[in-house]
Amino acid sequence: MKQHFKDNLAIFLFFVSSLIVLAIAVTTSVMVGSISGFLKENIEERLLATSLAAAGLVSAEELGALVEPSDMEKPLFRELRLRLIDFAEETNVMYVYYMRPAEGGMMQFIIDNDQTEDAVNLATPPIASEEAPASALGGVAATSGLGNYSEGYTGLLSSFSPVYDGVGRVVAIAGVDISDEQVMKTRGNVAILTVLMLFAMAGVIAGGCLSFILYKRKEDALSKRLRQQELMSELSQSFISTYEMPALINNALRMTGEFLGISRMLISVADEDAGVSRPAYVWSGIDGLLTKDEAGLNDLIFGSFPKKQPPGGPVSPIFCNDIHHNERYLVLENLGIKSFIWTPLYVRGEYWALLSIEECVRTREWNKSDVQLVGLVSNVIAGAAERDLIERGRAEALEQARSASRAKGDFLANMSHEMRTPMNAVIGMTAIARNSNDVDKKDYCLKKIDEASTHLLGVINDILDMSKIEANKFELSFTEFSFEEMLKRVVNVVNFRVDEKHIDFTVHVDEAMPGMLEGDDQRLAQVITNLLSNAVKFTPEQGKIRLGARLIGEDDGLCTIQIDVADTGIGISEDQKARLFASFEQADSSMSRRFGGTGLGLAISKRIVEMMGGRIWVESEIGKGSTFAFTMLARRGLDLRRKPPAYGVRWESLRIMSVDDMPDTAEHFRSISQRLGFACDMAESGAEALELIRKNGVYDICFVDWKMPGMDGMELSRRIKEASGGKSLVVMVSSAEWGLIEEEARASGIDGFLSKPLLPSSIADCINECLGSGAAADDARLAGDEAGCFKGRRILLAEDVEINREIVIALLEPTGLDIDCAVNGEEAVRLFCAAPDRYDMIFMDVQMPEMDGYEATRRIRSREAPGARRVPIVAMTANVFREDIERCLESGMDGHVGKPLNLDEVMSRLREFLAP
Repeated sequence: MKQHFKDNLAIFLFFVSSLIVLAIAVTTSVMVGSISGFLKENIEERLLATSLAAAGLVSAEELGALVEPSDMEKPLFRELRLRLIDFAEETNVMYVYYMRPAEGGMMQFIIDNDQTEDAVNLATPPIASEEAPASALGGVAATSGLGNYSEGYTGLLSSFSPVYDGVGRVVAIAGVDISDEQVMKTRGNVAILTVLMLFAMAGVIAGGCLSFILYKRKEDALSKRLRQQELMSELSQSFISTYEMPALINNALRMTGEFLGISRMLISVADEDAGVSRPAYVWSGIDGLLTKDEAGLNDLIFGSFPKKQPPGGPVSPIFCNDIHHNERYLVLENLGIKSFIWTPLYVRGEYWALLSIEECVRTREWNKSDVQLVGLVSNVIAGAAERDLIERGRAEALEQARSASRAKGDFLANMSHEMRTPMNAVIGMTAIARNSNDVDKKDYCLKKIDEASTHLLGVINDILDMSKIEANKFELSFTEFSFEEMLKRVVNVVNFRVDEKHIDFTVHVDEAMPGMLEGDDQRLAQVITNLLSNAVKFTPEQGKIRLGARLIGEDDGLCTIQIDVADTGIGISEDQKARLFASFEQADSSMSRRFGGTGLGLAISKRIVEMMGGRIWVESEIGKGSTFAFTMLARRGLDLRRKPPAYGVRWESLRIMSVDDMPDTAEHFRSISQRLGFACDMAESGAEALELIRKNGVYDICFVDWKMPGMDGMELSRRIKEASGGKSLVVMVSSAEWGLIEEEARASGIDGFLSKPLLPSSIADCINECLGSGAAADDARLAGDEAGCFKGRRILLAEDVEINREIVIALLEPTGLDIDCAVNGEEAVRLFCAAPDRYDMIFMDVQMPEMDGYEATRRIRSREAPGARRVPIVAMTANVFREDIERCLESGMDGHVGKPLNLDEVMSRLREFLAP
C-alpha cells in the first residue's frame, strides 16, 4: 500500500493540484464579477471626487493669467505648479492638470504637476478632445472609464471636472490621472490563480529550462566581459606605440565599432570660437555612410554636457534607444541616426570633443555593458589626447625657449653693434680732433661726436625703456599739452633726415582734433617719432611720407584718436608682421645691418599705446610701402582757441599766395587756409606765381617753397620783391634747417622761414609774426638772452666724476653763477655746514663714494641752521626711473634733473629755485 502510494505520488500530487486549480478557477470566476463591479464603481467615485477637488484648487482668474508660453516665466505659474504637486501627494494621484478648449475642437494643456521633461504645459501642442473632457466642458464631470484610455496614455485612468468663472461659465477643466495598477493587479491575481495549475504541471520543465537559460546568460555575460577586457587591454597597448595620434584614435574607433557591431563611430572636436563641433575622426562599418552638418546639432551637443569637467568625477554618457521616442533628438533623423550613445571627452578638465556611437540601420537597445564600454573607451582616448597635448606643449615650449634664446642672442649682438658703432665714432673723432690744429676739422669732429652720442643715447634709452617694460615698472605721466606743439617737436627731430633724402613729408591734422589734450605728451611723441624715423629709414629718396591725426570718437570728453604714418618704402611681408611688435625680435635681423636700429622701438611703442588705452597695427605689402597706425584715449583739455592772425587787421583783406610744386603739399596748404579762414591763391611753379602777380597785383604774403624745378625759391623770392617793389612779405617754406640757408635767403629778400611739414598753428604764428602781432615772437627768445641772469648767486655742485663737474661748470658759465664743487656727499655736507648761508642752491649727485646723495641730503636737512631746511637741493643723477625720483624726494630733495644733462631742464630748475 505504501509502495503504491510512493509510485503514484506524482500522479496523486497532479490530481490534487488539478482539483486545487479547478477550485481556484471557479472561485476566481465568481470573484471577478463582484470585484470588477465594485472596483470600477469605487475608482470612478474616487476619481470624480478628486477631480472636483482639483477644480476648486485654482480660480478661473489664475488660469486666465496663463495664456502664452511666455507666461510660464511668471511667479504665478511656479506657485500653481507647487500647489498641484502638494495636491497630488495629498490625494495619492499621479497627475493633476488643467486644460482649456482650443480651436478646431482641440484641447490646450495649461499646467500640470509633472517635474520631468515629459511635463505638459502651455508650450505643449494641443491634443484632440475626447468624450470625458468634452462632457466636463459641458458642465458634467466624467471619468474615462476602465479600459477607455486616452491616446498615448495607456495605463492611466482619468477624471475631468469643469472649472467655472464668476458668472458660472466653464472656462477650463481639471483632470486627474491614477494608475490602473489596482485593477490590473486584481486581474493579474485572477490570472495567476487560473494558470497556477499549468505552472504546477510544468514546474519541473520550466525550472529546468530556466536554469539552463540562466546558465547560458551568465556564460555569455562572462564571455562578453572577458572580450571587453581584452579590447580595453588592446586599446591601451595601442596608444603606447609610436604611431601618430590621429592614426591611433582612428584605430581605436574601428576596434570598438567592430566589437559593438554598430554603424558608425566618430569624434567631433569642439571649436569654441566658431561655436561648432566638427567631425575629426570617423569610422564607419557601412560603405557610403557620410557625415554632414545639420542645423541645431551643435546647440544640442554643447547643451548636453558641461564645458568644464565636474570635480565629482567623469560625466556619464547619455544614450537613446530610439530617437523617435524623444523629441529632443529628432534633429538626428536627417543624419540617418536611429540610436546612439554620446559621451564627452575632457582634456585638462576642459570639454574637448564628443565621442558618438551611432546605429543607423535599425534601433538598438543599449545595455549597461555597452554604456560602460563606451565610457571606458572615452577615458582611454581622452587620456591619450591629453598626454599628446602635454608632449606637444612641452615641445612647443622647448622650441619657444630656443627661439627666445636665439632672439636674445641676436638682440645682444645687435645691441653690441648699435652701441659700439657710435662709441667707435666718438673715440675716433675725439682722437682726430685732438691731433688736428684745423678749427674746421675740429668742428667737423665735434659735429660727428654729437651725432654719434645722440644716437648712443637713443639706444640706451630704448634699452632702459625695455628693461622697465620687462620689470613692469613702465608708467605714464599725464599733463595737459598742445597736440600741435607736440607734433612740431616731433617733426623737428626728423626734418633733417627728411630733407637729406628729399622725401615729400606732409602732416594732416583733422580739423575736429582738440587743440589741447590730457596725456603723456613725451611718450606720445616717442611713439610718433619712432614710427616717423622708421618711415624715413625705410623710404627711398624722392619717396613720400604722410602723418595723419584724426578724432574718431568722443564720449563725455574722452577722445579716441587715431594717428597713422604712411610711407612708400620697402614694405613688410606677412611673416615679418607677426614678429614686428615682439620684444627682442626684428622683422628681419639683416635690416639692422642695412639700416641700423635696435629693433626695440616698435615693442616699446606697442606697450605705450596699450597703456594709453589703444592698439597699434600695420598694413603693408612688399615693395608698396607701409602704414603704421595706432589709436589712443586722451581726455580733451582746456580748448584755448588761437587768435586770428594779425590781430586788429581785417582778415578778409589779406592777399596771400602759396607756391609749391608738390600737389599734396599745395592741397594741404589750401585746406589749412580754409580752416583758418583766409583766402589763398595757389601756384605750382615760379613762372605761374609771377603770372598771378601780373594778373592780380601785389600779394601781402607769399609762401614760397625752397626747392622747385626750373626757378627755385631763392630766385622766385628776388623776383617777387622786384615785382612788388618790396611790399610783399616772402616766407621761405622748407624742411631744411634754417641756419643752412639763412644767409642766402636774407640776401634774396626773404622775410621769414616756415619749416615743413606745415601745421595750422605754424602758419598762423608765421602770419602773426609777419604782420607784427608778436604772437610768435614772444616764444622766440634765445638762450643767449639769459647770459649773466644769475650773476651774484652761488650754488654747490656735489659730483664725484671730474668730467661731469667740468661739463656743468662749462654749461652754466654764461649765466654768471659762482659754483663750488664737492667730490662726495661727506664733503658736500662739510662745505654746507661751514657756511650755510653761502649757497643759494645745491645740485646733488646720488651715487658717490664715502657718502651718497640721499644720506648727504638727510644730514643737511637735519641741521639746526636756518638755511639747512630751506636751501633747494636738486638731484642731478642718471637714475631716472620713477621710483628713483620718488626716493630723491623722500630723502628731502626738492627736484630732479636726469643725466645726460639737458641744458633747458637745468635752466628750468635754476629759474624755479633762484627766481629773484
